[in-house]
This record gives sequence, structure tokens and C-alpha cells, in this order.
Amino acid sequence: MKKMRKKILAALLAAVLLLTLPPITALRAEAAPNAADKKACWISFLDIEETLQDKSEQEFTQKLSSMYDNVARYGMNTVIVHVRAMGDAMYPSDYYPWSASLSTDRSHPGYDPLQIMVNLAHQKNLQFEAWINPYRLSRDNKSTASFKATPFYEQFRPYTIEYKAPGGQTCLALDPARKETKDLITNGVREIVRKYDVDGIHFDDYFYVPGMADQLDITSKKANVNALILQVYQAIKSAKPACTFGISPAGNPDNARGQGADIDTWLSAPGYIDYIMPQIYWTDIYMTGSGVKQMFTDRCSAWIKINKSGVPIYVGLALYRVGTNSKTDLGWASSDTNLAYQYVTAKQLGYNGYALFRYQWLEKTIAAEELNHLKNY
Repeated sequence: MKKMRKKILAALLAAVLLLTLPPITALRAEAAPNAADKKACWISFLDIEETLQDKSEQEFTQKLSSMYDNVARYGMNTVIVHVRAMGDAMYPSDYYPWSASLSTDRSHPGYDPLQIMVNLAHQKNLQFEAWINPYRLSRDNKSTASFKATPFYEQFRPYTIEYKAPGGQTCLALDPARKETKDLITNGVREIVRKYDVDGIHFDDYFYVPGMADQLDITSKKANVNALILQVYQAIKSAKPACTFGISPAGNPDNARGQGADIDTWLSAPGYIDYIMPQIYWTDIYMTGSGVKQMFTDRCSAWIKINKSGVPIYVGLALYRVGTNSKTDLGWASSDTNLAYQYVTAKQLGYNGYALFRYQWLEKTIAAEELNHLKNY
């Protein structure tokens, strides 16, 4: 009986796919290669921990080279690499402690990892963007204890928020309302842009996260974040005008606004960002109480409508979800062309490229077919 139900469900999903996806031949014809497209891969602190932590310079360089080769093998031209995930640095910094993701005891590894990251990317014709979480200092009890053990904790403490995350873990974040916070983050960005030949600075969606300052109204959150974004943008352009500044907010526009991301201002007024990259991590076979919803296309369309000034827009795609089973988002388990379909759909709506979250799934067998389809389209 269970096998019969699965067969019926598979048939229903196939029918839905035929109704909602254009033919593969059409996808190929409508998605002619464009060398100007951003085709990026996020390399997060988790990827760094899994592959590059506590390595000698030679080991680090060899493993990173292999990672970049995998990125290029799947047709991508950009890496967005975590250089500060939690008030730390993947390079020798005057403002932040060494990252525990790179060196477990936060000691100097004896070489400059970021210099190697940038140089190697350019040698392989990849653009390099330095990815920063501006406010986050820790994400759970363990990382909180680790940061508190650094001498920087006492320095940052007057403008740090300690809070309980929804799961009950104790976390730390810089207070966006404080001038000291804005200056620290801006100085850290300026340090990177001046010392390294990065092609871009990239912020993600960690602004006012749940639990951090829930008593604050959304207008105040947006004002505090905007003050930082303006200051960072000006610092980047003063140091290196060609360096881009982009942000990757939550894919649900209302959730992004609720976290203090003033997407409406950023996408209608100059001087804030050079591009936007919403994380649209759903398929077009999303089950709701009223039936199947084209969640991916609907969210992509919503962002295009917000983008009043035509800021370059890229779509963040959920590589980490391919092949997974979900009771609501059925597309991931029912097709191996989700990413290709999403890329083409976004292009047709006016998007300029994509980024995949995150690197480790480039090495997973379950993602291979999806990645090959995406590359071919």
C-alpha cells in the first residue's frame, strides 16, 4: 500500500511539473550563455571548518585550489568567501580576533589565508567577494564562550548585545544602534579593501535576528542598519571605487524588512548598494492549504517589483536542499532540474545571475545531476 501511494504521489508530481516547467529544449534555447552573468558559489565558515581548518600553508593552498577548481568545473565565475562570520577574521586584522573556523585556538596560522584566497581566485579567473556578517559575534553557547575568551570581548562589551536565540542558546551581537558598532564594522571593511585586491564586499541576511532586540520597532531597526550601509558604501568607494558592495537578504521580503533590511530604500535610492541577492530557497511546487503555490517564481517576481531603480539583482539558490524530502516543498525530491529551472525563470524575470549555497554540496553525489543541468542551461 505504501509503495502504491508513493507511485501515485510521483505521478501527481510529474503532472504538476509538466504544467509548471517549460520544456527542457525551451530552457536551453532561452538561456544562451552570457559571460557577464554572475554565477557564484558561497564558501561559508562551515565549508572552511570542514576543509581548511588548522592546515599548513601548503595544505591550505592545495585544498583551496581544489575547491576553486570544483566551482569553475560547474561553470561558475565568482566565489563569495566568508572572511568574517562572527566578529572574527580569516586574515591578520587590527580590529578582530582570528577566526576559530580557520584556527581552532584562534592563533596566527603562520601565513595570510585571505591573500592566498584572493590571489588563487584571480589566477583561476574567478572573481572574489569578501563575505561579512556585520553584527554577529556568536551563534550558540559554544561560540559565545569562545568569543568571550578573546581579549576583544572586553573591548566590544560596551556595545554588545547578549541575547537568547529562539532555541535557547546564548548569543552575542554588536548593537546596530551604537556609533562604535558602525565605526568598527566600517574600519574592518576598509581594512580588507585597502589590503587585499577583493572584487566585492558582501553582507548576508544577519541584521536584527530573532531575540536580538525584539523590543525595537521596525522603523528604528531600519534606520540603524541604513546608517551602517551608507557608511560602509562610502568607505568602500573612497578606498576602491571599482569594488562592489552587495547584500543578500532573506528571500521573503517581509521577513527581510522585519530584520531591519530596508530593501525598499536600497532598491530605489543611490548610495546604498551595488547589487541585491535575495535568498529564494523554495521551488515552484510548494504545497499550501489551498493547493500548489509557485513560491520561487512568486518571490522572484516580488523582488523585481521592489527594485524601482534597476539595481543589478541576482538570485540566491538553495543547493543544500536538492534531493531532500519536505512535506511542503515537494519540488526538491521530485526533480533534478530545479536549479536550472530556477535560474532560467529568474533570468526571464530580469535577474542577472545566481549564487549557490553552499560549497560542500558541490562535492555531494546527490547534487551532481542538478549541478550538471544548471551548468548546461
